[in-house]
Amino acid sequence: MYTRRPVILMRPGEANNRLAELLSAQGIQCWRWPAFTITMPPDPAAVEARLARLDDVDMVILPSPAAVAAVAHWVRAWPSHVTLATVGEGTARVIRAAWGDEVKLLYPEGEAEHSGSEALWELVKARGAPARVLFLRGQTGREWLPEQFRQMGSDVEKVCAYQRVPLELSEEQQLELANATVGPPPIVFVTSTDSVDVLMHAARPVYGAQDWIARGAAIALHPRIVARLKEAGFMHVDMTPADDAEVVDHIVRRLAQLG
Repeated sequence: MYTRRPVILMRPGEANNRLAELLSAQGIQCWRWPAFTITMPPDPAAVEARLARLDDVDMVILPSPAAVAAVAHWVRAWPSHVTLATVGEGTARVIRAAWGDEVKLLYPEGEAEHSGSEALWELVKARGAPARVLFLRGQTGREWLPEQFRQMGSDVEKVCAYQRVPLELSEEQQLELANATVGPPPIVFVTSTDSVDVLMHAARPVYGAQDWIARGAAIALHPRIVARLKEAGFMHVDMTPADDAEVVDHIVRRLAQLG
């Protein structure tokens, strides 16, 4: 019988592999289920052309590490008149790594629970909204922040700089999931509200898997994600800072509590 409690990691990109390796080194079974795989946009030539012409832009919004990685493919350095902005400290670090410490950068400092679109907007309001704003994101995204800029009088342009392909489980992963449902439910690490819906959709082909997952424990980075997890039926939801060491420590402690 399947008795090990798996840890499902849904962070996109290489950060998920890094976290899995840290946990695996402690003998913890990890399922690497990134919520999204990042691919090229539908029209990369159009994106390249737009990013080659930034004279008409005052602020560029890069909402996630995925956006930074995609845009770094085309932009080697930003014009001095452009201010970059993002919704949290984690993405700000990725921006600095991509383009250096000299780039103009606006972001809410502190733990993930104090980040997000609302926190960034408070900073924008304090300094005054820019005339022209370029959002570089995936094919979809929260509309709240662009709408706030518009209401304050900014000219807003949204460009799909990459595509997010949601998780679909392979036949092998579905079989592993089906076998696991006779054992203890998992711990799930989720880093966005969208990831919650993606997880439940991916589990749909396996009978009983959605209920089994929701009976487990979930760990999130932001109160908004906590709320979405509870809406999806999770009863046991914790919050943790985004730092890898903090996440690992939280997961290890939760596993010890659950037994």
